Amino acid sequence: MVQGSTTVLQFSFFILFALLGTVVSIRLRQPYVAGLLIFGMLAGPHALSLVSDQGLILTFSELGAILLLFAVGIEFSVSRILKSSFRAVFITIFKMSILFVFGYELAVYFGLDLTSALFVGAMLSITSTAIMFKIVAQKGLNKNSTMPLLFSMLIVEDIAAVAALTFFSTLGGGLPSSTYEDKIYSVLLSLGLLGGFYVLIRKPVARVILRLTSTLSQEVMIFVSFSLCLLMSMVAGLVGLSPAIGAFLAGSIVASLPNSRKIEREIKPLLLMFASLFFLSLGMQIDPLVIAANIPFAIAITAVFVLVCFSSVFTLLYTTGANTQNALFGASAMVVMGEFSLLIASVATDEHAPIILAAGSFGVVATAIISSLLLDRQERLYSLGHSTIPPGMKTAARSLSVYLSGLMRDFSPSGSFWRASKACWACAREKIGRIAFIGILMVAGRLAIRLLGFSGAAEAELRAAVLIVGAVPMVYLAYGIFRDLRPVLDRLSLAIARHKNDAEIESIILRDMAIALALIFASILFPELVAFLQLPPLFSWVDKAFIALSLVFLWDVLRHAGELHRKRKGK
Repeated sequence: MVQGSTTVLQFSFFILFALLGTVVSIRLRQPYVAGLLIFGMLAGPHALSLVSDQGLILTFSELGAILLLFAVGIEFSVSRILKSSFRAVFITIFKMSILFVFGYELAVYFGLDLTSALFVGAMLSITSTAIMFKIVAQKGLNKNSTMPLLFSMLIVEDIAAVAALTFFSTLGGGLPSSTYEDKIYSVLLSLGLLGGFYVLIRKPVARVILRLTSTLSQEVMIFVSFSLCLLMSMVAGLVGLSPAIGAFLAGSIVASLPNSRKIEREIKPLLLMFASLFFLSLGMQIDPLVIAANIPFAIAITAVFVLVCFSSVFTLLYTTGANTQNALFGASAMVVMGEFSLLIASVATDEHAPIILAAGSFGVVATAIISSLLLDRQERLYSLGHSTIPPGMKTAARSLSVYLSGLMRDFSPSGSFWRASKACWACAREKIGRIAFIGILMVAGRLAIRLLGFSGAAEAELRAAVLIVGAVPMVYLAYGIFRDLRPVLDRLSLAIARHKNDAEIESIILRDMAIALALIFASILFPELVAFLQLPPLFSWVDKAFIALSLVFLWDVLRHAGELHRKRKGK
């Protein structure tokens, strides 16, 4: 009886401090996440110890994470990522990659092991959706023309963050008996199993929910939605993934329903309450003494995130078509660490886990305040930048902006490259199907030879005959596919190897050759750079990207060389 009374009392403190953190944050015009983290730290076992039941804290932490991802899934369904512009995807990939590398290197510099450095890099690469929108709305800036692009970028980031959380939830505290590649294969297998379950149940469950929610009461609507959330969480846990990933997919099922907005309105208050309890429980896991002991690391993380995020987002926005004011607004709004950063930090389990969580929580509070201050000083920032940036740098940035804006236009869903790709795919898919059919027949033929009992020289001759008979039409069909795809390759080279329309063909060929050689040289040096920076082997694929780009420029060389030959022959 005494134990039950103690649990009820501690739960009461949970609710009380969640209320206090939210109210104080609103009064001070700060994001509620910052207030919840601070008040949770005060009420937790490391400070006032008003809530000391670790089981209760972890329960709310896990349940809150599940429902937080469920809410994200409802807001940003998986299908909406396909509607995001190529520009948003391009900017987000570069922004997250740059921040990851800086965060990783910073962690290595402070003596953390490589696995912990991965956690720090991932934590720094993500901007908060909830806090960013809250700050912008509080300041009345949510009608800025850059907001739709930032919204698309945050959709991409949230999907990437879910994938990162999937990986890190299996990574845990280290790699005692497996490599990063083994972990990735394990995650991909688990995601495949969960994805198969998701595909199988999505439409039947959606029909059931739609039928129930259109005829039954509000209470049943809430019950069915939460039941789906817990079911998908349980399935994710059974295949070895974080239950929060299953909750995210459950949210995407709800988001695909015609009445999803109605369901969201009904269950949003409960989701907000549990999200508040999640951030409060995270604050209770933070030891103020750990922050004090590692304050240089926490300040360094915050400073690196703000400086690198601001400069990279500003540069990427400006060089892809935004004007200076809009680029400044986007950069100021995006310098906020948030919920996914803390989710990733919370799944770390090694000896550095308390340091990572404490530094991340410090960063969330600090960056929310810094972002608010930057948004209040847009005119001053514009004047400062206009007077300090050299004219030569401005000219180079404008030239790069023209190039990247054209690239974004060509690679957008309505751009010339995608139009050419769709047309060529319609021609090539039949041949690809025939190649697959011939391949299946070849495998079946080789199996039949073995089953019929042939052996020795006879088996070898028959297997070789099957290979030759199948290879001839496959080569012919492959050549046909190449001919069908040639317009795509031409369009790709036109999009990437852009040049002035009045440029001489000889100068275009020389320029493309120089760029191709530079890219090949970069692909040779990049593995050395990876080794020098102690980056994980996952970065070794980047040199293949340099090779692929060099092939695009070499194709442009061949295309213009043929054009030059025809021109001279015509003379």
